Amino acid sequence: MKTIFKVAMGVILGVIIIVGVATCFFDSDEENTELTQEETEEYYENNEESSNDDEDNIAPGEDGATSSSWGDGTCRAINAKQFYQLVASRKNNETYIGEGPCVVDFWADWCGYCMQIDPYMKALAKKYKGKVQFYKVNADENEELLQLYGIDGLPTVFICSGEDIQMSSGYHSQGEFDKMIKEML
Repeated sequence: MKTIFKVAMGVILGVIIIVGVATCFFDSDEENTELTQEETEEYYENNEESSNDDEDNIAPGEDGATSSSWGDGTCRAINAKQFYQLVASRKNNETYIGEGPCVVDFWADWCGYCMQIDPYMKALAKKYKGKVQFYKVNADENEELLQLYGIDGLPTVFICSGEDIQMSSGYHSQGEFDKMIKEML
């Protein structure tokens, strides 16, 4: 009787595991949210006028103004609208348009590595005060930027100088970020 019970429990557990794995791989409710270049351009053409005065796009704690103490030694939170004004425009998203070098940290509060590099970014912002502007973009609140740049992993950091935008994904030590910034300068 014990053998039959053990076999039955093994079969039941096996079925539960198989159903769980199949659900993860074959979730039919999830749709592809990636936009084609044509769909992206059409979206921006249709929403260009409304985005200019859309006050809902202002980051928490920001008044919407793009001017600040440049390179003030902080990691300034920005949203997509501010990103387009300070880092790269929607239509020419591969060219940096800012005044001086900058670092843009794409993060999310559920991302463990993002939380680990946050103190690094704050320390580097202080170290490079007056030389480099540091921005933080909440990935969950600015998904259009993730789609536009094809960001599929966090943390992702942009290192921008001149007209160049270099993207680095994944965890790096503070020393590695420091080296990247020094190379940019």
